[in-house]
Amino acid sequence: MTVNELTMRLSRSINLGLGSARYLPGICLLFVVGYLGKIVANYVPHTEYVLFAIAIGMLLRNTIKIPQIFVPGINTYEFWLKTGIVLMGSRLALQNVISIGATGLLLVVAVIFVALLSATYLGRLFGLSERMATLIGVGVGICGVSAIIGTTGAIDAKEEDASYAIATIMVFGAIMVFLFPLLGHMWGLSDEFFGFWTGLSLDNTAAAVATGFAYSEAAGNLATVVKLSRNALMGVVILIIALLYARKGLRDRVENKAAFLWSRFPKFLLGFLAFSLLATLGFFDPGQVKALDNLSKWFFLLTFAGVGLSTEFSRMKAGLKPFLVGLGVETVAAAVSYVMILLLLGV
Repeated sequence: MTVNELTMRLSRSINLGLGSARYLPGICLLFVVGYLGKIVANYVPHTEYVLFAIAIGMLLRNTIKIPQIFVPGINTYEFWLKTGIVLMGSRLALQNVISIGATGLLLVVAVIFVALLSATYLGRLFGLSERMATLIGVGVGICGVSAIIGTTGAIDAKEEDASYAIATIMVFGAIMVFLFPLLGHMWGLSDEFFGFWTGLSLDNTAAAVATGFAYSEAAGNLATVVKLSRNALMGVVILIIALLYARKGLRDRVENKAAFLWSRFPKFLLGFLAFSLLATLGFFDPGQVKALDNLSKWFFLLTFAGVGLSTEFSRMKAGLKPFLVGLGVETVAAAVSYVMILLLLGV
């Protein structure tokens, strides 16, 4: 190896180290906020740390200006979420994953359809653009921010429309994390009912997982599986919407439908299913399962702190109409899913 090659390799290693180091302050802040949530929860009976981790994060985000040095690390919370979900597969054998059954999948499809339909109607009623209404419907029905971003390019929506839709989804997601557990305990819902209801009704995966675990571990496990079923349909739904807009005169960009579906498919679901398959085959011994489960819980702690630290209520100053449409769609989706669970599952 020449001196020049050695110098270049050393330079790349230093740059990589410096690039990684910029995430450390924010990740440390996520840990501190999440752990503070655990400490507070110890002093409040019958509560879970999830709510306090999010609340402390939201308090910091909306009362002080977070220094820029923390932002890169804070933005990693979705990575911790996805990694935590993958590791969670080690304690959920495939029979648990498919336990939602055909009826559960029918509920998932029905909620997506109801969200899109109600968003279209309410969007027209409040005078929103068709594309903004579609983005709100997709965000509520499928997978929050990820679905909105994926649909924005597929239907040539404006960045402003996407920003409004994302702000609406984020605010309601934060509200529901606190509201749903209160309603669940008030109405005496079982863990199974609450898990289904949360997985069907909440938008962002992080919010759905946080809300489920804020109620109980059993509810959190089921909410995660149901929410992942919605996520898995994201590519199909976005493809259908893109084709519908194409028929209305939008230039058709979907030349290869298989490639389009793969590009929109949330890849971390494959990791979750792979770990679940390994658990089914008995690949992990009890000690390994416990270790992976504990690691996933620490990753979720970082995630929930990140949810709070990423929630800015000032975003809603952009306008009231998207907020009202989002409120309407969220309410309809939650009410319809509640009634369907009651009628079809009887849990």
